[in-house]
Amino acid sequence: MSDGFSILKRAGLFVVLALLASGLEEQASGGGLEDAWQRGKLLVGVRSDFPPFGYLDKSGNPQGVDVEVARYLAKALFDDTGERLELVSVTSGSRIPFLYSGWIDVIVASMSITEERKRVLEFSDPYFVSASLLLVPRDSSINGLQDLPGKRVGVLEGAIQEKDLEHNAPQAIRAPFRTLSEAVESLKSNQVDAVCSDDAVILYLAVKSQSLRAAGAPFNPHPYAIAVRKGDTEFVQWINRQLAKMKADGTYEKLRQKVLGDMESAPAKP
Repeated sequence: MSDGFSILKRAGLFVVLALLASGLEEQASGGGLEDAWQRGKLLVGVRSDFPPFGYLDKSGNPQGVDVEVARYLAKALFDDTGERLELVSVTSGSRIPFLYSGWIDVIVASMSITEERKRVLEFSDPYFVSASLLLVPRDSSINGLQDLPGKRVGVLEGAIQEKDLEHNAPQAIRAPFRTLSEAVESLKSNQVDAVCSDDAVILYLAVKSQSLRAAGAPFNPHPYAIAVRKGDTEFVQWINRQLAKMKADGTYEKLRQKVLGDMESAPAKP
């Protein structure tokens, strides 16, 4: 896919966001909390192809940091075992449309806060900070952003890395993919020279693979936050209270260690 295609994709996304923004007042009137209560179930958009934040284990069960945060929210909302939670698989590009279509109440899907997204979303307090990082074949000559001119770099459609690369490696050829697995498979088959995604994800993939490695240092750090429809401040305030409880009662630190602890001393970490 050409860089021109990437530009068209971004232009299309801008049109979608503008259309959403034009109807924000009407669509945000109900509120995610009210919708969940009336339904008797919380619908949460999570990633299923983005380890270690959202992925499927060998049995096909959702796992990861975002999944556990979603479970915590559902238990807090309904004060039960979390059975009244429905996890809906989303991608970087589908997260916002799913939210405004009413298919989900809230996005817990490794979403970075940006000024563009703040125009159409309400963000919670940050719960994680991630930066962009490169994944390359182990024998690649690419060792950082300086080696990307003329190279094809896979990015996820709608992900923040599209702009990160545009600003930090403008001569790289950005190749958008719908899912991370598609991007990684293209890397392994030499259709792209590198993949750029969130650093924790890249480190996770590098640790799990004998043929891939992380390249260079993380760049452009961005905070992750939970997102709801614009104007739904009641929901955001409730979410912030739950995140504060997670940190105060030790739940968040245990989760971070469980999912990310084994990567902190991994050889693949820059």
